[in-house]
Formats: sequence, C-alpha cells, structure tokens
Amino acid sequence: MIISQCPVCAMDAADSSICSQHIGIVYHFCMPQCRENFLLHPNLYIGKNSPTQRGRKIIKRRTFTLDQVMSGLQRDGLMMAAHQLMSAHNISIEANTISIDYNLLELNAHQIESALIQAGASMGSGWSERLKRGWIHYSEENELDHLAAPDAACCNQAPGKG
Repeated sequence: MIISQCPVCAMDAADSSICSQHIGIVYHFCMPQCRENFLLHPNLYIGKNSPTQRGRKIIKRRTFTLDQVMSGLQRDGLMMAAHQLMSAHNISIEANTISIDYNLLELNAHQIESALIQAGASMGSGWSERLKRGWIHYSEENELDHLAAPDAACCNQAPGKG
C-alpha cells in the first residue's frame, strides 16, 4: 500500500520522491522535515486516534538568542529561512533575538535552530543559552513522546473489574 498524502501536514505528496516505509506501508512526504518528524514519532501521525488525525495542534512560541545582531542582509536571509519551515509563523527579528510561533507536531526547536544556522546565524553560545536550548529540546521531546504513547492504565484509578 502507498500513501501519497503527507501524514504529518496532510499536503499532497504524490509527486514527491521523499518517502519511507512503516509497517509495510510506503508513506510519501512533502518535505524532509515531515519525514524526519514521522520517523521519530509515527504514532503521532497515523491511526484514527492520533493527535494529527483528530486535528490537534500544539502551538509554541520560542525566542532564540543569537550571538550577534544581524545586519539587514543577514536578517533577510534568516527571515527567508524561517518562512520556509513548515508551520513557522509570526516570525520577528529584533536585535539579536528571533521569535517564532510553530506547531510542535510539524516543527520543533531543534529543526528551527538547524535552519537558522544553515542560514548563517550563530546561536547564543553562553552557558545559560545552551542550557535553555537543551531544556527546550528535552521538554519538546518528552511532550511528543507522551503524545505518541498509547493510553495506559493510570496509577490513580482502581483497575477495572473483570
């Protein structure tokens, strides 16, 4: 079986060469970012009870600190790179910070940082900035892992009588 609609963002990916197989089904993706997200957490995107199938969005707003103030040309390059990311919106750059809103089910902070670095930005290198970024990566990954996990019995509830 071949699925030609991107399971992450629901865009048409019939003509895309970006694909992956999961449980015997070939999925096509509209962009590498969607394929990467799917491979990390397929349960978020397939199945009738998955968050994306239920139309769920997890909107985040992050502010990233850069090592230096961007010049006009550098700023334009960062804006273009940020706008090319799936689900990135409300992007603003002021002095040495860039703020971005995004849907965590389609984009994460690590992917944003990678795109900014590829566009020529240098992320804040102080220990507090590195710690902040690490904490954001950790908390986003935990949130996605929690959403992808199947429902389980809760320790606060008595077991069902059978």
